[in-house]
Amino acid sequence: MSSAIADIVSGKQIPYSRLAGQLFSEEFETEQKFIPFLGAGVSISDRKFTGIRSLKPPPPDRPEIDAALACLRLTGKGKTFLELAILLAYLIELEDTNTLETADDVKRRLKEETYPPSAAELSQLFGTSSQYSSFAHIVRALRRLFPEQLMTANEEEQIATLQLLAKVTRIANPPEPLTSITSYFEKLLGRRDMWDLLREIFQTKTVPTQTHRLLAEAAKDHLDKPGARDYLIITTNYDCLMESALDTLAVPYVVLTTKRGSVPTVLLRCSKNVRDRDALRKRYWNTRNPSNFTMIKSESVVIIYKIHGCLSSEFDYDDEGVVISDNDYVDYVSHMGKQEGVIPAHVSELMLEKPFWFLGYSLSDWNVRSIYETIKSKSNPDGKEIKDYSVMYSVGDFESLFFRKNNITIFQAALREFVEGIVANLPERIRSSPYPK
Repeated sequence: MSSAIADIVSGKQIPYSRLAGQLFSEEFETEQKFIPFLGAGVSISDRKFTGIRSLKPPPPDRPEIDAALACLRLTGKGKTFLELAILLAYLIELEDTNTLETADDVKRRLKEETYPPSAAELSQLFGTSSQYSSFAHIVRALRRLFPEQLMTANEEEQIATLQLLAKVTRIANPPEPLTSITSYFEKLLGRRDMWDLLREIFQTKTVPTQTHRLLAEAAKDHLDKPGARDYLIITTNYDCLMESALDTLAVPYVVLTTKRGSVPTVLLRCSKNVRDRDALRKRYWNTRNPSNFTMIKSESVVIIYKIHGCLSSEFDYDDEGVVISDNDYVDYVSHMGKQEGVIPAHVSELMLEKPFWFLGYSLSDWNVRSIYETIKSKSNPDGKEIKDYSVMYSVGDFESLFFRKNNITIFQAALREFVEGIVANLPERIRSSPYPK
């Protein structure tokens, strides 16, 4: 990756001390310095994933591989492919053929996991639940290429083999993007079943990550300043982990999200320690579209704007505004250009002319990029020179061009590593608190 393509900063070059100073300003400013923008990577950043298995027992030795290749008299790319196939077949043999999970297995595992699922795990959940696999299309296409007598395994066995191959190599697993497989699931089983399944998985998640805890401390520090305005956090996550972190510190907050419909309306829920909680709900609940949504309150609070909806137990299916499928994103984008808009006016006011910190995103999908363009146009209508930041572990050529075009600086680091760098540079008055650690 060439730094001429995108502004990439890594290692000791990341200005942790300056960034910590932006999070916890020593000055008595009423405005926050930047807007945290949280993606799915934030909610899974404290998870420990299983590494690649070691090759035990040892794979076939070189003479055995050469003997197998010689039998079929292949040369060139055909020989190279067969050599690779032999090694992959070895990996499949190592894998227990009974380890392919059923829909119930996947659901149970994701419910028992401490942190929310990744997009890939949700794809697996909806794929197994709808009994869909694009591997079936691959197998059928292959079976048409060869005489039937050469195919000794049946179609079901061949699909299972490809699934095992995807599992052991982590290539094309899952084979379908989450937006596509959820569209299929919704078409097959209905919107309510999709929402219920998501709700069931996310209801068990209550433990915030270190990133959530750090931002909760930053929000508390901001609101403790005399005359401070609301502190805005934007997220595309459905979970309530940011709220859990704020609850631990008794920081008052209001969650805003948008209800689905031909004319979207804004829903809100308030933490128990918001002074005029009941009055706010009575006055603003499901009564205004985004462009007309402003709030008058007796105190400043944290505003959590959930772009993709919220799976809190306080919301019912009739209140849902989950954005997850291709259909949802098309609907969301279509509302961007309409008069009622998609972003509550209260949120637009708070993010005006402020930079964003993107945490837990790759920004590689069209849907996330389109949301970014909309948010950016609202926060910077005059096109001023405002530099955003994104924390990413790896950056591809395609993403780097997008970052360059949109004046986004990349801090190349694992999110947990980045947060630990911030924590190590916290002001003394914050460092004494055990919470962000």
